[in-house]
Amino acid sequence: MSLGKSLEEMKKTSRRSNKVCAYQVMYNNLSPQDKKALDEAWASDMPTNLVVRALRQEGIKTSGDSVRAHQKGICKCPK
Repeated sequence: MSLGKSLEEMKKTSRRSNKVCAYQVMYNNLSPQDKKALDEAWASDMPTNLVVRALRQEGIKTSGDSVRAHQKGICKCPK
């Protein structure tokens, strides 16, 4: 298979959207209860590194960099 075909296939099967960042994709896939817990953590000014650790502990893949970019508004989400 050529690189072009491989890239097209990857684009088709990717779970990430081109319109929102990795954090927003992760958030959109949370249960309503988990969204509420995460929203409450941000409202209480919980440090990002603690939130990321808790997400990972629950088996939710995310990175501190993507979370911080989303919080600062420098991600690819619509502004």
